[in-house]
Amino acid sequence: MAKLRNLPQICPVPMESLIKSKKNQIVSMALSDSDHVQVSLFTFADKETVSEEEYFGDTMYLVVEGETLITKGATVYELKTGDVLCVPAHILHSIGGKGAFKVLQITLNE
Repeated sequence: MAKLRNLPQICPVPMESLIKSKKNQIVSMALSDSDHVQVSLFTFADKETVSEEEYFGDTMYLVVEGETLITKGATVYELKTGDVLCVPAHILHSIGGKGAFKVLQITLNE
C-alpha cells in the first residue's frame, strides 16, 4: 500500500520548514512511498542546477520558497514562491541556476 511519509501528523508546519539547505548542495526528501506517484521536496543551494532531466511521467514543480528557472528546450520559465509548472513526460528540462530555492516535485509514473 502506498503511503505518505516525512510529513507532520500532529501539528501543521510550513512546507518549506520540512527540509534544510546545505551549502553547495541539492538536498532531497521523499514524501511518498509509491511506484506510481513520486512526491519529493528539494532544496537547492545558491545557483545549484540539475540539467537535462527527463522523466517517464508528467512532472509538476511547485516552488515553496525562493525563485528558480526551469528550461525546456529554448524556453526559460522564471518561477517564484507559489508558482507551479508542469513538464510533460519525456521532455528534457533543467531546473535551478538563479538562487537558493525549495521545490515540491510530483511525478506520475507510467
